[in-house]
Amino acid sequence: MAIYIGDVNHMVVNRKTDIGYMLDKGLDQVFLHNNESLHQELKAGDEVDAFLYFDNKGRLAATLKKPYITVTKPGFLKVSDVKEDLGVFFDMGIAKELLLSYEDLPNNRDQWPKVGDTLYLYLKVKGKLVAKLASKQDVLLKPEKELALKSSVKGFIQRIGQEGANVLTEDGHFIFVHKSMIKESIRYGEEVEVKVTYLSEKGYTGSLAEQKEVQLFEDANMILSYLIRVEEMPLTSDSTPEEIDDVFKLSKKAFKRALGHLYKERKIIFEDGKTRLVKK
Repeated sequence: MAIYIGDVNHMVVNRKTDIGYMLDKGLDQVFLHNNESLHQELKAGDEVDAFLYFDNKGRLAATLKKPYITVTKPGFLKVSDVKEDLGVFFDMGIAKELLLSYEDLPNNRDQWPKVGDTLYLYLKVKGKLVAKLASKQDVLLKPEKELALKSSVKGFIQRIGQEGANVLTEDGHFIFVHKSMIKESIRYGEEVEVKVTYLSEKGYTGSLAEQKEVQLFEDANMILSYLIRVEEMPLTSDSTPEEIDDVFKLSKKAFKRALGHLYKERKIIFEDGKTRLVKK
C-alpha cells in the first residue's frame, strides 16, 4: 500500500520515540512529532488518519491536524504572509504554510493578494507542497441555487485578465466582470460585492461599478441600439422630457448623461438638431 503525500492516509502506530511516533503504512514509515499528535497518547497498534507533508527541512512528516485542502480536495485559503521574493503564503490548517509562487502571480505587485485575502487553490506535489490558482474547471463546489439577476453578492477576485476579472462566490458561482465594469483597482483574493447583470450559456456576468454607472451604461446601450437601427433621431439634449419619455422612457437627466457618454466615446455626433450615429 503506497502512501499519498499531500493527502490524509490511514496509518498504524509502530512505536513511540523520545519526541513522537513512527507511523506505518505498508512498507513506508513516517515520523509524527508530539506537537502534531493533537496531544494524544498513542501506543503501538493504534490506527490514525494522518496528513503527510514536507516539513521546513524538506523531510516527509505526518500530522493529525486536519488540513483545509489536500491534493484531492481544493478549497478556499486565507493569506497569512507575503514575501516579494518568494510569493504569497496561505494558512492551510497545519503548522506548515502553503506557498503560491511569485511565478504564478502577476508582474504587477499591486494585484497580489494581501494578508487576510482569500483564494480558491489546489494543492500540488513538486518535491514539496505548493499552491496553484484554481481555474473554473478545478473548482469542485456545486452551487445549490441560481443567482438572481440584479442581486448583489459577495465573492473573491479569483482571476484578473486582459478583458476583465472572474469573481468566485463561497458557494461556487463564477461571475465574469468586464473591464468596463471595473472602476477601481482590484487584486487577487480581494473580497468584493458584485451586481449580477446577465446570464448566458457561458455563465454569469456582473459589475463592480457603482449602480449609477451601471445604469448609465444600460441607458447608453439602449440609445445606441436604437441608433444602429435608425441611424439618426430628432432627439438631442435640448429635447423636452415628454419627447424623450415617448421614445426611451428615460428622464431628461438620464438621457443627457447617456448622450454625453456616447459622445465622449465618439459613437454619436450632433448635426442639424439631430443625433446621428458615427459610422465606422
